[in-house]
Amino acid sequence: MRRLQRGALVALLTAGTTVAVWIAPAAAQTSGSETLTGVIVASGTSGQREVVSARIVATGVFNGGGQIIEIPSQPNDPENVNRDDLVFHDGTMHLISTLQSATFSVDPRTCIVTVTIEQTGVISGGTGRFATASGSFTGVATGHGLALRNPDRSCSEDQRINILNIDESGTLTF
Repeated sequence: MRRLQRGALVALLTAGTTVAVWIAPAAAQTSGSETLTGVIVASGTSGQREVVSARIVATGVFNGGGQIIEIPSQPNDPENVNRDDLVFHDGTMHLISTLQSATFSVDPRTCIVTVTIEQTGVISGGTGRFATASGSFTGVATGHGLALRNPDRSCSEDQRINILNIDESGTLTF
């Protein structure tokens, strides 16, 4: 009888170990599809463009929410290149975006500005968890703003406020 109990116990432990290994979480994936969705709200009331709020949400191989920090261009950057840091709890990703095309319109009655920007982006390193991050993205940024009025009541190039929605998808490795 003991032999039967011992055999049953061994079989049960073997089955339990097999199930535990089968349901154990796989190692965290660090390469795959990624989507970046964000919004930048800026004010021009002071005469200078000032970012009021800039948020980003990453979904895919990495999931997290953070901030977009606009970085000044480097001396050799072409006019169509923008730099941003995507700051998350686990670290920062350096994003370099290149404008591919843009459409821009202003309603002369309301001075509401509409812009659509097609762009590509490259993740080039970062800090913390993203120190060796790389990736490439394509996407669209759509924005609306309210332009100030000139003394002659025409719409100025200066904007009181603008909101830019960002939607990019691609791949990320970190």
